[in-house]
Amino acid sequence: MEQQINRTDDLNVLLSAYLPDRIRKAVKGIKDNYINGLEEIRIRSGLPLMGVFSGNDYFISEEGNLSQNRQSALNITAKEVNSLFLLLCEQSIYAYQEDIIRGFITLKGGHRAGICGTVVYEGDRIKAIKDISSVNIRFARQVKGCARDVFEKLIRNSQDIYNTLILSPPGCGKTTILRDLCRMISQGLDNGSFRGLRTAVIDERSELAASFRGVPQNDLGPRTDVLDGCRKSQGIEMVLRGMAPRVIIVDELGATGDADAIQMAWNAGVRIIATAHAFSFEDFKRRLGVGQLAAKDGFERIVLLGMDNGKRWTRVMSVNGSEYSSLVQDSGMPDGVYRVHSYRNEDVSKACRETACVIKTHRNPS
Repeated sequence: MEQQINRTDDLNVLLSAYLPDRIRKAVKGIKDNYINGLEEIRIRSGLPLMGVFSGNDYFISEEGNLSQNRQSALNITAKEVNSLFLLLCEQSIYAYQEDIIRGFITLKGGHRAGICGTVVYEGDRIKAIKDISSVNIRFARQVKGCARDVFEKLIRNSQDIYNTLILSPPGCGKTTILRDLCRMISQGLDNGSFRGLRTAVIDERSELAASFRGVPQNDLGPRTDVLDGCRKSQGIEMVLRGMAPRVIIVDELGATGDADAIQMAWNAGVRIIATAHAFSFEDFKRRLGVGQLAAKDGFERIVLLGMDNGKRWTRVMSVNGSEYSSLVQDSGMPDGVYRVHSYRNEDVSKACRETACVIKTHRNPS
């Protein structure tokens, strides 16, 4: 079942707990028909208040009107940014210091506040971030059932899956799809065609589980163990030793050591579901380090995500290029809500471009 995203509850939490008065009033004034497309609220000292709606940036006025004209927007003061930062930290910067030095704070509900400011080093280690200048509040979006059609192409048998790599440019829904795949792998399918498997998530950026005070805010399934805030190269070895997973889930491959850790898991007989930023499978192959995972004995299924003419699309392929399915999402729907369409060959060629995630400029909504 497709699950629609309701932003009203998310906004109510932010309005009541975190946002300073003027920002609260502006966000509260956004028209209802744009709220469900709200993905981010960007708050910068000395600059206009901005929102990201279905991938498009708009300035927000004091009354909540959206525009491409910065002159009409609410201008944020340094005092408001500092006040917001303290509210996000619940007035205790020390208690959130470990999160702060990683560049973000996880909020109740799994939402995230990214922060920028002046970085303070101690040797080669970041000790603190002070003089906060920007805060980006990103809404968590779990859409249960969004990856159902993709998942059916990744099942090897009732107790096994294919090693799978999900590729796309930023902002095309990789993490949304990965999160739902994790839930289904762990839970299994109601029709009995696939039994749930023990799953471990190495949540390096705290985006998949979105743990808040140790409790995952997203549903990743009943057989899932989460290692939060841990580097993938270290986390994979840790869960192999201690948790005996059948499947390991990781987001955004690319760091030094990731490839060796993935190979270690494969040598232990564990399946991997992973994502990476890339415009195509060929692009991924050229990456230093992780590109070797695209070799003959590496990933077995490739999922490509992108956007074309306002529609998000998905392709499920084998490593030799055989295509199992093409899926497309209606324009304006949340990330990850897909419907299967039957394409003629020329339609596939046109819609499934792997070279970019093109977001068309929408008309001015003000």
